[in-house]
Amino acid sequence: MALQKWRGRLAVGALSAGAIALLIAGCSSTPSSTPSDKSSGSTSTAALPKSKTCTSSDDYAKTFKLGTFLPLTGSLAYLGPAAVSGSGQALSEIDKAGGVNGVPTCVISTDSSDTDNPTIGDASIKQLLQAKVSAVLGAESSSVTKNVMDQVFAAETVMLSPANTADDLSGVSKWYFRTAPPNAIEANALGNLILGDGYTKVAVLVFNDAYGTNLRDGIQKVVESGGGKVVYGASGAGQDFPSTETSFGSIVSAALATNPDAIVIDAFDQTKAIIPALASAGWDMKKSYLIDGNLADFSKDFDPGTMTGAQATAQGVNPNDKFKATLRGWYKKNAGKSVDDFGYGAEAYDGTILMALAAQKGGSSDPATIQKNLAAVSGTTNGTKCKTYAACLALVKGGKEIQYTGPSGVGPFNDKQDPSTGYISVYKYGNNNNYTWQSSVKG
Repeated sequence: MALQKWRGRLAVGALSAGAIALLIAGCSSTPSSTPSDKSSGSTSTAALPKSKTCTSSDDYAKTFKLGTFLPLTGSLAYLGPAAVSGSGQALSEIDKAGGVNGVPTCVISTDSSDTDNPTIGDASIKQLLQAKVSAVLGAESSSVTKNVMDQVFAAETVMLSPANTADDLSGVSKWYFRTAPPNAIEANALGNLILGDGYTKVAVLVFNDAYGTNLRDGIQKVVESGGGKVVYGASGAGQDFPSTETSFGSIVSAALATNPDAIVIDAFDQTKAIIPALASAGWDMKKSYLIDGNLADFSKDFDPGTMTGAQATAQGVNPNDKFKATLRGWYKKNAGKSVDDFGYGAEAYDGTILMALAAQKGGSSDPATIQKNLAAVSGTTNGTKCKTYAACLALVKGGKEIQYTGPSGVGPFNDKQDPSTGYISVYKYGNNNNYTWQSSVKG
């Protein structure tokens, strides 16, 4: 996809129709409302019970066996609860509606962890493939997916990620799908947000992970095409830090020595150490920008006011309050804990629903059937739109083609099995070091 340039301000809370043309070629419109303003697609705000754990007697052709491969430990563990509760809520609603092909679902939950703990993800994938799951939901980290995908594809098993954004995963295999837009989309939005705020000298504090460097490259391209310059952390400058880095005083000092007028923090959990280092150096956090990988509630981590005015972008929608309450209820009942961050919860929910509908349409829960029918139930056959599993199930049983339209707001899969349309949301941090949604752009 070619990046399109625009110089209009991607203003917080006020986006013009012309500003949206950057996002996805062929789809340019400002939504009159986003999915965060509409029905969540969830059947109830009441918490539903967890699906049963799959056993060796469950045949993946007859039972929809979902293997979750989500971050329960490591630098992305803060995103785990949203995806776990999103997929769990979806399975509960599927079972409430009658299951898949009349059979209740089951789940095998595993830990993807992160690239610093590759043996955990490798062992989890081996467990899921040995159990012969119908499909794998995950990973959330693009790098973790790359570490294990050859095993998954060799086993001819569907892998659907709710959060992978690396551009080079587009069309990587017929077995791979995702419900999150690729990095190029967010990079375009974030780069132009920075330019629109009047900044042209940008420092990027980026870790040497495929996700981080890919997003940095996209941001750099947009900034430079708009007349700006990446003065620290640019591609090829050798200033990327290792993902295991814990001390950022010297890194921040080196970045500030280039006299940037804006800083992008392109990292995961390392952000909790980067922000105090910036604050200690006297950096104005209003000139800071975060990304989807570190968009989090920092109210318990920093002194009040530390992050006031910082902005962030992220793929996906800001779920509405009803959907958030649904996920909170499910997680509280089934995990006994609260959900604090909702990133990719809607995408995990929709991914699970889509795979179940593909199995229902094809009459079997085996991976080949799911792979063959996923695009169709996402809407590539111009079917009747439906917002819940129950509503879509009724149409499929009636022999109708469908287009499932869930809370993530993504459009039908394109020929590279990425969402053909999607949302980028803009957030802003307040004095409590937590973020609030400002606007969403649909491409």
